[in-house]
Amino acid sequence: MLLQDAYETAQALLDAMVRPDSPDVVICSCTEFPNAWAFGYNTRRFLAHGELSACLVGGGPVVVPKSGKDAFLSASGSPVDTQIGHL
Repeated sequence: MLLQDAYETAQALLDAMVRPDSPDVVICSCTEFPNAWAFGYNTRRFLAHGELSACLVGGGPVVVPKSGKDAFLSASGSPVDTQIGHL
């Protein structure tokens, strides 16, 4: 899987799971790990204007495994690299 494929997969997961309730969500970061990419996201309004009321809290990034396994929303309670260690 290439980075562009992973990005499109992350966008599709956000479309299905996050944007129905928060349509203003955009990907704002990408971290590459040996076995996955992690895409951070937040609302466009928070990123552009710093409005705390528009900030998404409590969710971890979208994780897209390089193996082709299903992408998932990671938990915010533990580091992403710990969560993807089993992939």
